[in-house]
Amino acid sequence: MVESFTKPKTKASKSTDRIFGLDLMRACSIVMVFLSHSMPLNPLDAHFPFGWLGLGVEAFFVLSGYLIGRIILRTVLEPGISWQAVKVFWVNRWLRTLPAYLFALGIYYCFYSDMRNIIFYVFFAQNLLTPAQGFFPHSWSLAVEEWFYLTFPLALLAIAGIMGRKGTRFRIFLTSIVVFLVVGIITKSIYHWMYHQDMFTQLLNKKLLMPSWKTFVPPSGDWDGMRKMVMFRIDAIAYGCLVAYVLERWDLSHKVRVWLLALGGMLLLLCFQIIQHTIAGGQINYYVDVMLLPLFCVTFALMLPYAVACPRPGNALVKIVTSISQTSYSFYLMHFLVLDFVIKWYEKNLGTVAGLQWAVFLGTYFFIYLIAYLMYKFVELPFMNYRKKLFPNSVHVSRS
Repeated sequence: MVESFTKPKTKASKSTDRIFGLDLMRACSIVMVFLSHSMPLNPLDAHFPFGWLGLGVEAFFVLSGYLIGRIILRTVLEPGISWQAVKVFWVNRWLRTLPAYLFALGIYYCFYSDMRNIIFYVFFAQNLLTPAQGFFPHSWSLAVEEWFYLTFPLALLAIAGIMGRKGTRFRIFLTSIVVFLVVGIITKSIYHWMYHQDMFTQLLNKKLLMPSWKTFVPPSGDWDGMRKMVMFRIDAIAYGCLVAYVLERWDLSHKVRVWLLALGGMLLLLCFQIIQHTIAGGQINYYVDVMLLPLFCVTFALMLPYAVACPRPGNALVKIVTSISQTSYSFYLMHFLVLDFVIKWYEKNLGTVAGLQWAVFLGTYFFIYLIAYLMYKFVELPFMNYRKKLFPNSVHVSRS
């Protein structure tokens, strides 16, 4: 079945050389996520709001968008988009993301066997039209990515059909990006309007919404719940695609990249300040509901041009960063399960392990890393190698 549409569509380079800056960005992101979810174990928890670092997931979105955007520009849209090219893209992506995901889903199910509606997780529908569920909770971001991978090529096909001969690959690509960015703004604006008009209560009373939507009923609301729904976040990865578009078309100077990095860093600090003075204090307004998440994506997008051209340091540091980056997908998949058990054990035995908090904290990290390494080696790599055999002329870039 797959072999029927694996004919090479491009003369793209087969190079798989890793880009250190992107590995560094990915490594920092996964550490941020770990720190945000391991606060009960962290000896420094009282000195820093580690919970905010969970927004490092936004960096994953932007990284994925850049890498996927570059692949699409060099393969799916070159020399011209077709159903065959889109099918190759989809199979390529699914071979990269599904094996480890389904493996992790099976492990979670073994430990939480009372899980119902697991079929929704198989098709990444757990947070498509409803708030994210408690089981495998961090899988919400994977659903956002997979639905983008599915719908973005469809948008490319549709826009290419509308534009006809006037549609160059860059025009088709940029138009699709704009569509997704606009859809993201519109859906979040609708959420904001419905919340402040108490529409969720009315629709729930009429049984036009599923019971899980109660989380959005005033006065509490649930900004974080909105943040984790596919329909409100389908634009997140498009910001990375926009960076891919810019860097494919223009060669930015080192000075410009440094200035963009500095601007991104300042915006990141601003975003955290906005959270502290709005969401953390229960003060939600239009700009927080609609613009804050896109601002986070813009922040990390501004850092990408420098990351792509970041100079490589010594070999020792490169090896450490590369290892953390390579195992980040499996680490992300498995970290919540391990943390759940360790945190429950730690809180139950707090009196006997009071002086061992650093050992428990660091030991938990390295234990999760070991699991991630084994998954990368025995689950991810075999399918990555198989993918290279199926698509020998495709551009293969490590998953963000």
